[in-house]
Amino acid sequence: MKTTELREYKEQKFSPNTKQSGEALEFLANLESDSVSLVFLDPQYEPVRNVLSTNYPLYSQSDYQILRILEQAERVLKPSSFALL
Repeated sequence: MKTTELREYKEQKFSPNTKQSGEALEFLANLESDSVSLVFLDPQYEPVRNVLSTNYPLYSQSDYQILRILEQAERVLKPSSFALL
């Protein structure tokens, strides 16, 4: 895939400056390094499912998955930017 085709694919799949839903690791892996000012994550930790009763499904993430997401967040964040969990 050529660079322009890859860029167009990413723009279609992910829109910057908007709320994104889906797989965080996939989304972050498609961003350029040092390209965002804020990463806001709401990971579903495994123990949460054991103590909460909800009307909707919780898709828990292991500590390993969350660690991989945080590594990608660190890569894409600009210097002096923020990550909120």
